[in-house]
Amino acid sequence: MEGLKEIFRTYDPMEANLAKAKLMDEDIWFEITGDSQLTITMETFNTPLTRMALKQPIIIYVKPDDEERAKNALFTDRSNLLNEDYDY
Repeated sequence: MEGLKEIFRTYDPMEANLAKAKLMDEDIWFEITGDSQLTITMETFNTPLTRMALKQPIIIYVKPDDEERAKNALFTDRSNLLNEDYDY
């Protein structure tokens, strides 16, 4: 992808979908490669292990100007799941 920066690489389709959702939430434009089902009939062939064996990663690219925003969106945990203010 000419003129774009690789921001994320994975073999796990679920992880790729989460990354795409985070970028879309932040209104960050991106391009993605390798995000296709390897087969329609058998979900087994779309597993991370099979993608690694076939050397078919899913790669997300962003514009250079959006690189820092994208890194922040992808690699900052904003969840409050582990906060201590829950009543048990």
